[in-house]
Amino acid sequence: MSTERLTVRDAEIAVTQVGAGTDLVLVHGFQNDHTAWDPFVERLDLDRFRVTTFDLVGSGASGGAATWARCSIDEYAADLVAICDQLGLEAPIGIGHSLGGATVLQAALTWPHRLRALVLVAPASTSGLDFVPDDATFEVLAHPTPEQQRQLALAAFRHPPTDADLDALLAVIARATPEHIEGAARSMRGFERQGHLGALALPVLLVCGDRDRHVPLRNHLATQHAIPRCGLQVWTDVGHVPFVEVADDFAAVVRRFVDALS
Repeated sequence: MSTERLTVRDAEIAVTQVGAGTDLVLVHGFQNDHTAWDPFVERLDLDRFRVTTFDLVGSGASGGAATWARCSIDEYAADLVAICDQLGLEAPIGIGHSLGGATVLQAALTWPHRLRALVLVAPASTSGLDFVPDDATFEVLAHPTPEQQRQLALAAFRHPPTDADLDALLAVIARATPEHIEGAARSMRGFERQGHLGALALPVLLVCGDRDRHVPLRNHLATQHAIPRCGLQVWTDVGHVPFVEVADDFAAVVRRFVDALS
């Protein structure tokens, strides 16, 4: 496994690569970093797949941003494409979770021929935060206290993580900058893309849990329905992080999707 810091557009971004073969580019979610994908990467045949992960600007080991505007879905999508260009990844499969799902989706909309296929893992809603009831609730998302961050992290799981796993997750979340948190929240609020999804011509798979408390199942189904070539996998009694809660099943479903592309 190799990790390096790349200068991407105006930011220093920590990028990790491991394996060889079909290119998968993984984009993590809100307030997280690339280690969120460890349960998935551990289940891949790294003689068959080359996996590229990176920390979004303002997260993990990547540099921060001067303003929240640099930490939006549009900016992160441009970073994703720039990283692929710098690393010579010609037709990778983009796999994104939550905010990362919106990021790979936006990249495919803006650069239609840059990605080979998409896996959207409990993606941010494509009708914005229409399920957030009021401005006060949104403020908790955009400017959370540490305890509110802890409660948001717990809400991602249908079945609570171990104390050790929760502590590790909270340590990652604590590294997320205020600019990342506000920029991501604001851009998810304005991520109204359902009317554009019909233009997608590449294969897409959307996977989610039916007990997702971060993005309602109805929003995931609306996104899937709006994409012309979009498969669907919904796990029962699973929350917002299926790659953690049903890790073996998740890896198997993604492998089958990739096999079908050949």
